[in-house]
Amino acid sequence: MPASPHPHASPSQSPASAQQRLWQELDLLCRLGLGLAPIAPDVCAVLRALVGAEAAALFWLDEHGLPEGFFHEDSPAAAQDLFLNEFERLFVGEGETNVVALARADGPAVGRLLTPDAQYFRSNTYNLLIRAGGHHHTLDLRVEAHGRTRAVLLLFRAQGRAFGAAEAALLERASASLQRAFGPGPIAAHTLPPRPDGGTGHIVLDAIGQRPVLADAAALALLQGARLRGLGVLGPHAALPPDLALRLGVRPGCSSHIPVPHGLLLAQAHELLTPAGNTAQWLITLQLQRPRQIDVVRRVLQLPLSPLQREIAALAGLGYARADAAPLTGVGDAALKKHMRSILEAAGAGDWHELGMHLRG
Repeated sequence: MPASPHPHASPSQSPASAQQRLWQELDLLCRLGLGLAPIAPDVCAVLRALVGAEAAALFWLDEHGLPEGFFHEDSPAAAQDLFLNEFERLFVGEGETNVVALARADGPAVGRLLTPDAQYFRSNTYNLLIRAGGHHHTLDLRVEAHGRTRAVLLLFRAQGRAFGAAEAALLERASASLQRAFGPGPIAAHTLPPRPDGGTGHIVLDAIGQRPVLADAAALALLQGARLRGLGVLGPHAALPPDLALRLGVRPGCSSHIPVPHGLLLAQAHELLTPAGNTAQWLITLQLQRPRQIDVVRRVLQLPLSPLQREIAALAGLGYARADAAPLTGVGDAALKKHMRSILEAAGAGDWHELGMHLRG
């Protein structure tokens, strides 16, 4: 089943301006420096539209090159369950061109699966994951940054619609933007704390082994949406792993922010004490937090502005001072004043400060 159209597509735009806008959206999102997990749904939608694919998937990797989590636009729940919880058993070994194989830096960064051999079509990777989603052709990209592979991106099409060199070149062009997602991000990003996105989930652990004994529906939904390998929360017999606290990186009095699709999963652990002051159980609270920088980019892209004007407006939304706009964009003061008139009019704002407030929501 093809994924839905890109949410920012506009029927009034010319094909050239629509493509330019998509490239700018990709670059603005990646330059936030949040990594690829929080922006994975946006990245998949943009690259699917740019290259002309039916669906996309993005896998981010840990320091050992293993898939840490993923976002897939249209993969069936059963296929996601297998990948997340049975990766080592089903998708590792001879003949399995899996994410780990595509992440190795011993071949081309793009297009390893353009012409796969017959063995690939007999593999679990193809039959249980690719074909299960109604796909046949795959175009792959390895994303490297700071000396190691950080992510693998896959685009899919049905049988009879093979990818070619032109699509591979487009995806390779995207690599430079995707690498920027692992950079330092905007200087002013610390002024935009994330905001809660939905309710809070609760998990109770026993005091001695710190094994899960109870989890509410909100916690299970948050862990399912996190798409983190090995958590065991998909499928009809979902069960939380005994080392859940370790996997989430929490202990009493500490918290962790885990990059997941759509934002950051905030995990916090607290000790539940008996009347005598002894630890009876642990309580882990979970909450999805949405980086406000992503919302700034989305609001900027909705304004009827030129690419340069969007760059200027984004600076206001991200908390930069107006004095930073000229040196950061290379625009002279006179031209900046002219652009600012158009930006403020489009945003319905009176000045730079009001523009920033409007874009931050």
